[in-house]
Amino acid sequence: MTAAIRLYEQLLLRNLSAVQSIESGIRNVTWLLPVTTLLSVVSGYHDTLITKRLDPSLSLPPHPFLRSRRKSAYPDHPEIPPRTQPVLPPTSDHNRYTRYWTARSGVYRKAARVLTTLGYVQLLLEMLAKRRGERVRWRLVLVIESIKTLLRLVILRLTGRPVLSHPTPHRDLDISTLPTEILDPPSLDPSDPASEHTPLGTSQAILPLLPPGPALRTHLYPLASSLPEEYLPHPLTVLPEIETAGGYISEVLSSSATLVQVLLLLRAAHQPNSASYRPLSLPTLSRSLPPFLIPLLMRLLARHLREASTSPLQAQHHASQDKRLLVHAFLTGPMWIGYTRPKIQGWVEWFGRWPLIGMVAGLGEGYLPLVDDYVYYTSS
Repeated sequence: MTAAIRLYEQLLLRNLSAVQSIESGIRNVTWLLPVTTLLSVVSGYHDTLITKRLDPSLSLPPHPFLRSRRKSAYPDHPEIPPRTQPVLPPTSDHNRYTRYWTARSGVYRKAARVLTTLGYVQLLLEMLAKRRGERVRWRLVLVIESIKTLLRLVILRLTGRPVLSHPTPHRDLDISTLPTEILDPPSLDPSDPASEHTPLGTSQAILPLLPPGPALRTHLYPLASSLPEEYLPHPLTVLPEIETAGGYISEVLSSSATLVQVLLLLRAAHQPNSASYRPLSLPTLSRSLPPFLIPLLMRLLARHLREASTSPLQAQHHASQDKRLLVHAFLTGPMWIGYTRPKIQGWVEWFGRWPLIGMVAGLGEGYLPLVDDYVYYTSS
């Protein structure tokens, strides 16, 4: 098994451009949900593998003197030339924060990975469960939402900071542009030719390799946004700690709003005056007002109680919460049944008068039943 994993890793690292093309192509085929879900899970493993192979110094400008040069670990790759520009973009605040907690806390790492994986597979699991009956579907949705809410509260208790919608590091670079040589680990065997280094006393200057002009300014200017990690602010400073009781209440309300919605939908299905035809179907339950209004009020109260944004990452977190608020307000419940869906249907019929535009509108109309029938198509 270990040999197979190592072979798979080498195949991945040698074909980054092809992997990027395949991932992008499959993600665009949204109707191929099982393959897209599997790809999302595997991409997380790819990101972890590539991150381990990338030296953080590659996001920095090169040192004025190249103290060592190594050859590629693969015979068919040429010797790695000295670089004159940063190879990687600066690490995003999101990745700095999530990598810090992933490396520091095993509980956070496991909770974040389970939470991310559930986000990838929840819609597919709901579709499979619905084929076995509405009761099986709602039991599964209730279990998934209970686990997700518990994991968010665990992360909130552990970090004392807002729970990001994506609690794991994500890919922030185009892997197809990475030279394969920078992913080759240097050999530790002194007899291996790939481990040859030039002696320290014969360091090779790379300043002559820089383009003509103000070479020093060209070399130092990228340092403004690409400082080494030890000179950057601590990763915890990019997402301030929650300081007020209102901030904690806001996060709890936001984390549990979907679970409350599912519980209220199940309660509405068992009401004495519930519909006799398909009482557990989502279109039938969406006509009930409490499962729509109470979670909406919870999200609005969470928005009112949350602390003001003091960092770019916190502003992104608040923007994602506002997006979920709008999705819940217009794509669920009576608002979707009585207002949003008829509007979209009317636009589709109006645009259908023109041949090409009508074809695109018809494709969009095909997604309406997904919003009608599945909780996780609009809930996150």
